[in-house]
Amino acid sequence: MKPEISIITIGVDDLERAFAFYRALFDIGDDQIGPGEDHVAFFFENGMSFVLYPRGQIAHTAGKSEAVAGTPGFVLSHRAPDEASVDEILERAVVAGGAVITEGTQSEWGYSAYFEDSEGNVWEVMATPPIN
Repeated sequence: MKPEISIITIGVDDLERAFAFYRALFDIGDDQIGPGEDHVAFFFENGMSFVLYPRGQIAHTAGKSEAVAGTPGFVLSHRAPDEASVDEILERAVVAGGAVITEGTQSEWGYSAYFEDSEGNVWEVMATPPIN
């Protein structure tokens, strides 16, 4: 796998406060913001996104019931060209010593799977159209 990290998701305790901070820090205009029900996404050139997500939700994504010591505060997302590649990368992660968090599933934004590396860091592998 040649990594193409296209989304960095960080866990935050106060979504509004973090939104104000990063919007000011990155000088983000309204056209670069994609609000969601439980998150905020900032869109940059070349399909790169920076997402603010409640820390407890990241714990859930990591397969933990709550944010406990050892729960990562971020998720790295790799964009794969298609669904078969998502499944292949997930298999390679397991062979390399990682663990599957969720198998590949279809959702409103594309096909994705989650795994953790040998150190417990969470990765999402997704097949979605690029963000322009």
